[in-house]
This record gives sequence, C-alpha cells and structure tokens, in this order.
Amino acid sequence: MKDFTFQIPTKIVFGPGRLMELDSLIQKDQNNILIVTDTAILTQTNIIKHTISILKTRNVFIFSEVEENPSFETIEIGAQFAKSNNIDSIIGIGGGSSMDAAKGIALRVHNKAKIKEIVQQDAVVKKIAPIICIPTSSGTGSEVTPFAVFTDTVTHLKHGFSHPDIFPSISLIDPELSYSMPPAVIINTGLDALAHAIEGYLSKLSFEMNDRLAIEAIKIIIENLENAVKKEAEAMNRMAYAALLGGMVISHSSTILPHIMGYPLTSFHGLAHGRACVVLLPTFLNYLNENDLASVKTKILNGLFMTKGGLENFIQSLGVSTRLADYGVKESEIPLFVKQTIVKGDIKITPGDITEKTITNIYRFAL
Repeated sequence: MKDFTFQIPTKIVFGPGRLMELDSLIQKDQNNILIVTDTAILTQTNIIKHTISILKTRNVFIFSEVEENPSFETIEIGAQFAKSNNIDSIIGIGGGSSMDAAKGIALRVHNKAKIKEIVQQDAVVKKIAPIICIPTSSGTGSEVTPFAVFTDTVTHLKHGFSHPDIFPSISLIDPELSYSMPPAVIINTGLDALAHAIEGYLSKLSFEMNDRLAIEAIKIIIENLENAVKKEAEAMNRMAYAALLGGMVISHSSTILPHIMGYPLTSFHGLAHGRACVVLLPTFLNYLNENDLASVKTKILNGLFMTKGGLENFIQSLGVSTRLADYGVKESEIPLFVKQTIVKGDIKITPGDITEKTITNIYRFAL
C-alpha cells in the first residue's frame, strides 16, 4: 500500500439553500468584498443580486469582466480594481473561469509581480487575499483545488498554476445555484468532472484513498448526468457532489495527458474545456489497454461503464462526438498541438513513457 498525505485546507459548506449562510462565514472585519464573476451570471441570473442582499452589511464590489479561460490581462485589470477599493476578501462566483480569476486576482492584489511573472517565472508570492469560491456549475472542482488556469492571448497557450495558498479558505456549494445552467453547460461541466475523476484515478500520484473518491465520483456521474441534463433537482445535487469529489481527487493526483492534450482544442477550436478533455479519453484508454498500462485500473473503468455500452458510447449518448474532425481539427495541426503538449508537467505522472510519437498517435487515432 502506498504512503500518502491527504489535505484539503478548505472549509466545505455543502447543501441546497446554504448560500444564505454566506455572511456568517466571512470574518467580521472583512468589510470590503469583491465578487468576481462573468457577465452572464451577473445579467442573466439573480445569483449576484441575491448574494449582495445576503451581504447587505458589507461593502460589495463587482468585477464581472471574466471571460471563458481568463487571460493574464483580465487578472491585471481585476487586481487593480481590487487595490483601488481596498478589498479585504475575494469571492469567485460562477464556473471554473470565475473561480480561477478570483484566485488570480487574490494572488496579484498584494504582490508587486504581475500575474504572468508569478505563473511563468515563479515569482515569489508573499501574501494572498482570502478566497471564497461559490460554484454555479458542476464540473471544474476549482472550489477545492490549489490550481488555476490562465490564458496568454499572445501565444494562445493556457498556463496552469499551482500554489498551496490559493486553496479557497471556504467553498460554499449550493447546488440550487446550478439549476439555471443550460443543458449544454450541464453536459460540458459534467464531462469535466468525469475527466478529473478518471485522470486523477489513473495518475501515477494517486493512492488508495484518492482512488476511492475517484470511483465514487465516476459512479455518481454515470448514474446522474443524463438526468441532470433533464433538470432533475436531485440529479443536479448529486452532480455538484461529484464535481466536489473530482476536485478533491485532482488536488492530490492532478490531471494527466488527456487534459493537457485538450488545451489546444480549446485555444484553437473553441471547444469547451470539459468537452476538449473528454473527447480524447476513449482513445487514451485504448492506448493504455493496447500497451498493458495501468491494466487493473483500466479494467475497473471498463466495468464501471459496461452498463452504458462503454465510455465512448456514454459520451456519445450525451450528443458529444469523440471524433476531432467533427470539431474542425485537421491532421496538419497535430504537430503544433504535440509541441504545446509535450512540455507540460502532467506528462511525467501519466502511465507509460509518453513521447511526442505517443501524443501524435492519440491525436491521429481520435481524428
């Protein structure tokens, strides 16, 4: 049995309707609160308005310029806004982009180094503003991870960043906030949670306790994602729980090859993050099977999806193609995608000896 260390320093508050407890969770001396979100959450739902009413005794400021896959530039703008308003605490409300942006702004607001320098050059981080995460979708798990992903708009590269101090201090998961998700978002975020659980399970860093969380998350997603798309409340509650479990899994074992292979699909073809990761999973599992890698775990995974006709059939049953050509990907692009993937650290924790040829073949077989 493997030795392990398991730590989630985040206080997790889970349950329908628990957004009402938000004010009591924030320290009394934190009066200037910044909510980081996106325009859709702000204008198309009542979530922000409701949150402000709960925080009526505080000074609440809104930064809603977060785009999908937040850029370094957006983080800088948000940090300047936070500084100018003497922000005490930062709340990320939304999907993974809003929560990652909240983490980026919290990183930047008390440090002289720009976010790009912190992420790309490992600049010293002296102090981070307190972070609360409130997800409105069920997939990214950012509410319980020390990770954030930012986009360089010049190179079109996504840059993952990890720092123990960007674990949110509090994660408030109120599944009712996810009820307004359109079906396409339910599918994409649900598939992201599935990718987290499967990849975290297969990671070389995983261990028995982590594996059990991953398997539980996978089972919940198999049993509930289709009904969540139909807006069945209990299924959506269960998907929020599965996303939480998936986040805890990758906090300890990270994601592996399919995730980083999905980044170019998002950057160059606009695939939603969860979809970009999961479309490569069947081909990746075929690679593991053909090379007798992680055979015990792949056998377990195959068994879990047997009732759905296999992983690929489960994905396709949700209306998601697993063929890259259906998204406009051309074989001529593969060398660039490989070049951007091979430099990522997740290569080292993926089963097998991952080379440029390995990555090339997985992209090609998925075309």
